[in-house]
This record gives sequence, structure tokens and C-alpha cells, in this order.
Amino acid sequence: MLMVFFSWLVIGGAAYIFGKAIVDRIYQQDIQTMGKLDIYIVTGIVFLNVYAQFFSLFYKVAGIACVILGIAGIGIVLLYVMRYVTGRKRLMMNRKMVCGWLAIHRWKIIVMILCLFVTLVWTTRQPWHYDTGLYHAQAIRWIEEYGVVPGLGNLQMRLAYNSAFMSLQALFSLEWLLGQSMHSLNGFFCFIGLTWALITIKGKGEGSWQTSDLLKVAMIIYIVTVRNYISSCGTDILSMLLLLYVSIKWCELAEKQTESINPWCFCCLIAVYAVTVKLSTAVIVLLVIYPAYLLIKGKAYKRIIGYLLTGIAIVLPFLIRNVIISGYLIYPYSGLDLFNVDWKMNEGILEMDKQDITMFGRGITNPNEYDKTLGEWLPQWFGAKEWNEKAIIFFGVLAAVVVCYKLFVYLHRRNFEKTTFMVVSIGGLLFWMISAPLMRYGEVYFFVLIATALGEWQYKSREKLLGTLALVLLIPFLGMYVGKVKDLNKLESKYWVKQPDYIAWQASQYDVDGQYIWLPDEGDQVGYFAFPNTSSERQLKTLALRGSSLKEGFRHTEKRELRKAE
Repeated sequence: MLMVFFSWLVIGGAAYIFGKAIVDRIYQQDIQTMGKLDIYIVTGIVFLNVYAQFFSLFYKVAGIACVILGIAGIGIVLLYVMRYVTGRKRLMMNRKMVCGWLAIHRWKIIVMILCLFVTLVWTTRQPWHYDTGLYHAQAIRWIEEYGVVPGLGNLQMRLAYNSAFMSLQALFSLEWLLGQSMHSLNGFFCFIGLTWALITIKGKGEGSWQTSDLLKVAMIIYIVTVRNYISSCGTDILSMLLLLYVSIKWCELAEKQTESINPWCFCCLIAVYAVTVKLSTAVIVLLVIYPAYLLIKGKAYKRIIGYLLTGIAIVLPFLIRNVIISGYLIYPYSGLDLFNVDWKMNEGILEMDKQDITMFGRGITNPNEYDKTLGEWLPQWFGAKEWNEKAIIFFGVLAAVVVCYKLFVYLHRRNFEKTTFMVVSIGGLLFWMISAPLMRYGEVYFFVLIATALGEWQYKSREKLLGTLALVLLIPFLGMYVGKVKDLNKLESKYWVKQPDYIAWQASQYDVDGQYIWLPDEGDQVGYFAFPNTSSERQLKTLALRGSSLKEGFRHTEKRELRKAE
């Protein structure tokens, strides 16, 4: 647990330092409108992730990458210290402001400590998520030891998913420092999200609850429901938290009737980053329509170019890594076949993986049923859900009807910021349903629609009604964890210091052009330690090295017999 806390201090400190430096420079005039601490942390995370991805293009993401960041961070801190030391009056004002905040908001400090303790307990567990053993851990280790490798998808197709989040996890795994690859990032994001939602939600005397407050309740509910996955390295949690965060900030800006364009553009940049974490959030990028309209209307062409270049900088390393790993710009979409490289993955593998993702989301296990129509697979999909999931879907569909109605109302009123948000909310749900409707991939879309529908509900006792509804929804979910403090007993004494390591599975080595590749003896999970490995015997049979070393990468070749290592 202490190691997890230490890693969070490193992550939080780096995110705050670099985020503050960027935000203070770019959004100085809008910082009061946008908020402060959360903006610094989120901006810093985006910067650090882009840095890690660019760094991986040239070298492994480990000690040297962290040392460079550390030196840069120390330089930034010294600049701020010098600025405050020379401005003594400003230093005294800040000191008084901090002391005043501590005196007034003691309850927020208590909430923060409780959230820290709870999320630390959740994070100090073994990463049992199935996909972590399947490919998450291996993807992180490849980045830790090699950065990016051409044709890595030929070794294991799931390594071609290339979520930007894997590079960030490699940067903060701190294996080079702690002797163990940490898996604590999802816990950090849940701690930040839970604390931020609880301490910024409107209290008594602060006005009526609005959509943004209900979305914060949704964020709390989501974090509590995914607590068992927090210790793993999955990409679902961060992508869903980003989706909620952008939705909350957008609604806050709409509720405040913000006229400045910069805050809206900030939300769009975070949306672009979310897509590099998980493609299932792609529709959220359509939020850019509203600020683009404002910028074009105001003929702010320099700012358009600036934001366009920033968006490109965020997505560029993700796309470059895609091409290097799979040979395609976007995996697993073979239609975007723009590059003629020798390590390009076999098109049949892409189509098979794409089909598997869709079938898995729809609950279909027979490949012959892939072409089922919506009317055929939807009842089967819904019928297989648990009662609580069915309730979420039912109320989500009702909310979607309300949101569609309000969408046309706001369009008629020319309220484009709310219209855009509602179009994106409905579009996101439809995209998720069509592509891969697995609940953990997109249940947040239902949460967003339910919160939006309730937030638009006009009622005389609106504040009391919405507050009661939120508590009714929140208490059962919190009750799922209250009374389970006995989970602390599961933490062996040694884990009060360190975090449980990755799980290892039995595997055997096979010779491929003089290099040994691990293949699981049973199933398709191997984990972190058997490196390099593949979960696919089919891919192993068509695997060849591009050179004499692993760094040179892999290519697809004709099928051949496997040779087990002596």
C-alpha cells in the first residue's frame, strides 16, 4: 500500500507541475471559469501520456524517460519558487488564501482522506482482470523494455490495440526504481475522480442541482461499481472517466453560459485524448462542432490553427505507433490501408479480431451468428444481462427519448452548446450499440443520458427532488462496499508496504528464428513474467522475425510447424 501511495505522489506531482505550467501559460485568462486543480491534473496527464508515446518511438519508456521528466519538473518548480520569492506580497496573499481554505473546507479534507484510504485499499490488490493476464501486462512490458516494435501485432493481435494508456502505465510503472512493475494508475484516477466529484458537487444553499451535479453522482456510482477492476491495467476505467469528465465540464460551462471559447476548446482536446485511450469513445470528438462554429464565426483563424495543431500533437504519436505495431493507421480497420510495410498484419487477422470484438459485445459465441440482424441479437443480448444492468438499460432508453425531445427544443432555441452535447450523447450510445455493446465498454453512456434527462426535468421542488433521486441511486451502490471493510483482512502484512504483483500462468517456450516465444499451456493467459509471449497458437505458427533481434520486430509468414524449445 505504501508503494502505491508513493507512486501516486509521483504521478500526481508530475501531472500537477506540468499541467499547471501549460494551463497558466495558455489559459491564464480563463482559469477561474474552468476551475483549477482538476484542470492542472488532467492537462498534466495528457501531456505526460503524449510525452511517453513520443519517447517510446525512440527508446524504452523506463528510468531515462522518468529522469528527463524529473529534471524538467525540478526546473519548472524552481522557476515558480523564484517568481513567488521575488513577489513577497503575492506569496503572503497565497499563504493567507491557503490557510483560509483549510479553515473553511475542513470537511473536504476529511472527504479527501477517506477517498484516499478507500481507493488505496481497492488498488492494493492483485490485478485479476482477465485481459490483464491476456495482453495488458505484456503490452506494458514491451514498452518498458523496447518502446515500440515493428509488427508487434503479428506476435499477438491484441498488442495492436495500442491504447495510449499503456505508454502512460509504462512511464509510471517505476519497475526500474521499485524492482516491481506497479499497476496503480487506475487507482490514482479513481481517487482523483471520486474526490473531485464529492467535494465539488453542490451542497445546501448553493443553488439547485443541475445536470453537472447529477453527472458527478454518476461518476461516484461508476467508480464504486468498478472498484474490483481498479488494481488492473484495463483501459475501460480511464476512458469512461474521461467521458464523464468531459460531459461534466461541458455541462458546467453551459450552465454558467460561458462566453469564452477557450474552455469549450479545452473539453474538445480532452475528448481527442480520450479516443487515443479507447476507440469506443470516438463519437465524443464531435463536440468540436460547437467551438469550431464559434471560432469560424469570430474569424479567429490563428486560434483555429493553434488548436488544430494541438489536437494533431495529441493524436499523432498514437497513430504513428499504430502503423509501427500493426502496419495500419487504425487497428482493426483494414480499410485504412495506407502503408506498404513488410511487417503489416494479415488482413484476415484484423477481420477476425474485429468480428470477435463485436460478437463478444453482443454475447454471441457462434461465428455463424455474426450476421444476425439487430432484431435477432438484441433480445438475446438484453436477456443475458443481470437485473441491475437491465434496470440501467431500461432507464437509459427512457432517458434517451427525453433527451431526443429536448434536443429538438434546444435546436429550435438555437442553444447550440446543449444541442451539440445531446447529439453526442445519443450518438455515443448508438455507436457503442452498433460496434461492441459490452456493458463495461459503454455503460457510462446510459449514465450520461439518465443524468441529462433528470437535469432537464422542470419541477417546482427541483433541488429536493433531484437530491433525493441521487441519494436513492447512490446509497445502494455505496452499500455494496460499506460492510466490506473486512477486505482489509485480505491484505497480507507484506502488502501494507508493497502492491501484489502480476499473476503468472504456466507456459512453454517455442523456437522462432532463434528466439524463444512463450505460449500458455492452457487457455490464453500468460501474464507479465513469461516474456515475450503470445496467446495465439495460430499466430505463432505464422510468425517470423524481421531480423536477428526482438527490437527489429516481427512479420507474417507462411504457416509452419511449431518447434518446442529443448
